[in-house]
Amino acid sequence: MGRGSSVKAGRAYVELFADNSRLIRGLRKARYKLRAWGQKVRAIGLSMMAVGTAIAAPLAGAAKIFSSMGDRLGKLSKRTGVSVEALSELQFAAERSGSSLKAVEKGVRRMQRSIYDLERGLSTAQDSFADLGLSLQDLQGLAPEDQFMLIARRLRNVEDASKKAAIAQQIFGRSGTELLPLLDSVEALREKAREMGLTISGESARAAERFTDVMGDVWRMVKRAGYEMGAALAPILEDVALRFSEVMKHVTDFISENQEMIVVAAQVAAGLMAGG
Repeated sequence: MGRGSSVKAGRAYVELFADNSRLIRGLRKARYKLRAWGQKVRAIGLSMMAVGTAIAAPLAGAAKIFSSMGDRLGKLSKRTGVSVEALSELQFAAERSGSSLKAVEKGVRRMQRSIYDLERGLSTAQDSFADLGLSLQDLQGLAPEDQFMLIARRLRNVEDASKKAAIAQQIFGRSGTELLPLLDSVEALREKAREMGLTISGESARAAERFTDVMGDVWRMVKRAGYEMGAALAPILEDVALRFSEVMKHVTDFISENQEMIVVAAQVAAGLMAGG
């Protein structure tokens, strides 16, 4: 090859190398930009996930509160005949007066039994209601919550504390004395619950019952699926457990037969740790 051809070849190589270098630099620059863009997209995705979690967590909590509270009041209403609206207000009133909804339930159920005893003509029931100036005609035809409120108003007018406690116990059972602070202020506290918007409607309680039932069915299905999965894995896991127990038996036998060596190893390890 002549000198001119060599010069031309060298120039072509230099140009090709320069073009290649520019290409490489461009690719690297594009790679950096792409990586930066990917990091930005990832950051946006993580932010969106965090926002979604922040939104979903309180919504899940609200659903749980709705389910548990509404379902509880709905079922309690069916047991006692007291409306959900009244129960939600009585729950607030009971908690504010140092009692509980459970005590209210016990008191209402015992009250209904006392009214039935009055209807049957039992003297103890007749005497207790007579002390409040109430007859069977005054109580018949009223909703359970209205019976409860009527008795509470009459009890509030009893000035003798011992007599009041005795009558409350006779009508409301063992929870009668616990309910006395509630009975003295139940009307004002129920009104306060209504003002604060704490009254729960029967419709929402029924919706909570349905939701709780559906979620219960879903959980039963999940447990059933887990059971079937466990049944499928049981033979494999049993074989693994048997093999593991065999290995552990050999390990245990080795330790029993070489206790002195184990002690020496422990002492050496302790010495190394102390030296360290």
